[in-house]
Amino acid sequence: MKRFLVFFLFFTTGSYAQDALENFAPLFPFVISYDGPQNVTNMSHLLQAPAGQNGFIRIENGHFVNDAGRVWLNATNLTGSANFPSHPDADLLAERLARFGINCVRLHYMDANYGNFKEEPEQGIFTIDPSTQRNLDPDQMDKFDYMISRFKAKGIYVNINLHVARKMDDRDGFSGSDQRPALDKGVDNFEPRMIELQKEFARDVLLHRNPYTGFTYAQEPAVAMVEINNENALFRQYFIGNIDKLPNPYALELRKQWNDWLHENYKSVDELSRAWSLSKEDLESPFEKREVATIKRDVEYSPSRRDFYKFMYDAEHKYWTGMYAFIKDELGVKPVVSGTQLRYTSPFLQADLDYVDIHAYWCHPSPVNPNWEIGNVSMVNSMHYMYELAGQRIEGKPYTISEYNHPFPNQYGAEGQPMLRAYGRLQGWDGVFQYTYNHRKDFQPQAMTYFFDMIARTDVLAHMPACAAIYLRGDVQEAEEAVVAEVNHMTYFDQLSREKKVTVGIEKAGYAPELALMKRTSIKLTEKPAAVGEADHLEDRIIRSTTGELTWNREIEGAAYWTVNTDNTKLFTGFPEGRDIDLGEISLKIGKTRLGWATVSLVSQNGKGFGKNAYSSKILLTATGLVENKGMEIEQLPKNKIRLSDWGEGPVQAEGIPAKIVFPLPAGKVQCYALDAEGNRKEAVSVKKSKKRGFCEIVIGPEFKTVWYEIETH
Repeated sequence: MKRFLVFFLFFTTGSYAQDALENFAPLFPFVISYDGPQNVTNMSHLLQAPAGQNGFIRIENGHFVNDAGRVWLNATNLTGSANFPSHPDADLLAERLARFGINCVRLHYMDANYGNFKEEPEQGIFTIDPSTQRNLDPDQMDKFDYMISRFKAKGIYVNINLHVARKMDDRDGFSGSDQRPALDKGVDNFEPRMIELQKEFARDVLLHRNPYTGFTYAQEPAVAMVEINNENALFRQYFIGNIDKLPNPYALELRKQWNDWLHENYKSVDELSRAWSLSKEDLESPFEKREVATIKRDVEYSPSRRDFYKFMYDAEHKYWTGMYAFIKDELGVKPVVSGTQLRYTSPFLQADLDYVDIHAYWCHPSPVNPNWEIGNVSMVNSMHYMYELAGQRIEGKPYTISEYNHPFPNQYGAEGQPMLRAYGRLQGWDGVFQYTYNHRKDFQPQAMTYFFDMIARTDVLAHMPACAAIYLRGDVQEAEEAVVAEVNHMTYFDQLSREKKVTVGIEKAGYAPELALMKRTSIKLTEKPAAVGEADHLEDRIIRSTTGELTWNREIEGAAYWTVNTDNTKLFTGFPEGRDIDLGEISLKIGKTRLGWATVSLVSQNGKGFGKNAYSSKILLTATGLVENKGMEIEQLPKNKIRLSDWGEGPVQAEGIPAKIVFPLPAGKVQCYALDAEGNRKEAVSVKKSKKRGFCEIVIGPEFKTVWYEIETH
């Protein structure tokens, strides 16, 4: 189905549904340049270079700090072969990331060759050798080392991921083809040989000395953190049924450890029989012959289920604390260390390590067919993941969201990162990471080639300067008021046994989840009886943060909007519906767009406000709507889902957004320029006297063929 047919179907949310495509100006090519020009789009001045100059990141009072104070990580990811750029590509990459105010990069999926449904795998960190996958490739390590040295020089920290994707098999020392595991996830939490191989990899990487910096990664102050095992936990794999499908010898090993646990906790079969209210015959000699399938059958009885969950809890605890001790004590790693992500295991387990991490995706694509399908709705109508993420934070522990995205081709992707940054700062989160900047060796693509990449996504990148100001500079204030919901360990374990769910949040403790849009929220893990909060959802049509800076307006059903209103950053995302948007001293009115939706941000690059005090300010105005590849074709599916029938080609095409901005200075004191893809001035935009005395107005539109404008006040 061609795009123009799809648009007609999509225009059901806003008031512009009846507008035919021909009423809109054509899209225009706009690929943001792959360099770091020193202009109004550049936020690199917010970074402290070199990274680590103020000592190692450590933890004080539940937050990341260094010798200079609090540390906020405004971050992204690199995936697969993108972790190994050529030296020239690494130079440009560091410049570009710094330009957008990104001060940390999570180095993800290095331990395997990475591909996807439409691209062949590219080499990871190991040598390409069919006989082993245990040797680090010297050429790959040189690229890795050089890239990190360039990041460090620009003030960009790194987050090193250890186990992510390597399938440990007979090449890793397992003997015989019957020894190949059906999966690694979950198994590597208890299988001794797999744990030793993880330690070997950790030793090889973290004790490797970077010749460009002179430090091992264990002693490198530009390493912000180390992550043990991505999205991987025994509980998760058990709940989705994978542990019950284990072949030998992995099932035998799990059975052995389960029986050992029973021996440690029960003195005899008689004691176990009484505890489980089962006859000795029903127990089937559990100390000697218990099979994994029997475990699954027996856990339907409540006492044995609780015991098996206690066993898994203890097995995970041994794994996470054992790996942590190995990394910190034996390898002498200075950076902070986390285990895996919430939603995969118990928060009580992850709280035993240095900091707590979580992942979330709005409309994650589903691999149900070769092209994958994806939801095509805006989160502004629900704000669901913002309050859900906030509601799971653990009180007293640093908290990071190391993967977040509104993946392409969801057409509302520009909303995601500003929301994450704004609520991240309101909540006092320690790090927010977009997933992912790039996943291939091509560092200057002209088209969007994958769901998660930001590298060529004009609508997302264009607002990253505002994101840096919001989160890294701290334009949005941290809320002083807080809601701390208590979660009792015994009550939590009952829920785990009954519902087979590892997650917990403030809503589970009786609090309205939307409170996270207003105040700081967290859960306090306790062994004591927990207090119960107020139930019910907030029904207010307008919800504001207690700081007064963030507003969610849902007065029109299905056409909500969200704003940021601070002294140095203003932002709107959502469905304008012809409304005048009040952003303090600035007002905004957005015209008709192809989606009936837009994102507009204004950020004072030099932090001198918007002219109300007659300061000389340089302001970046960004306006985005629909962004797509040239020739891209979308198929409409039921339930607001879409599928790309043709990814199209470059260059990326953008929509010009019509809008009027009323500014708090006379026309003679304001100049405006349309910018090119480098962020340099290309033509003047007229500034007219406003009907409001002492104000002026700037009118932008598709005729300027840009998403970026510079406003200069005198």
